[in-house]
Amino acid sequence: MPPSPPGRPSRGSGSLTVHLADELDVYFNEVAHGRPVGFVASPKWKPRSDVYETDEELIVHMDIAGMRAEDFQVELDDGILKICGERATRQQGSGKRHYHAMEVQIGPFERRFRLPVVVDPASIRATYEHGFLEIRLAKQPPRSSGARSVRVT
Repeated sequence: MPPSPPGRPSRGSGSLTVHLADELDVYFNEVAHGRPVGFVASPKWKPRSDVYETDEELIVHMDIAGMRAEDFQVELDDGILKICGERATRQQGSGKRHYHAMEVQIGPFERRFRLPVVVDPASIRATYEHGFLEIRLAKQPPRSSGARSVRVT
């Protein structure tokens, strides 16, 4: 895989994306500056997202303007976070439109992330403000897998 652009983390074996097809889709979308190309065809587009953690939380920050809070579905199931919804076409004015550029993606979207840390499912909170969806999950301390000894009888 080519090196990551400056300022972007590489997509190595620690990737958060669930399937290889998603990785290829992301790669081709980046190459085309947000437009699907190549052999990867997806009926759903993928809003740009940041996934990061603090000492206490895992945070997903999605850039997705033009929506309402009730337009999103957020689901956590078996360590996979799924975010989906649909962004509708803006209807302003009347008459037929003749586009000279169309870069704002519309229609159904979906993102799936395999969470890199153990979280408390009951702690999930999602807020939508100023065009950004933010999902916060409290991290759970790692289970102790320290050494144990047993007496042989």
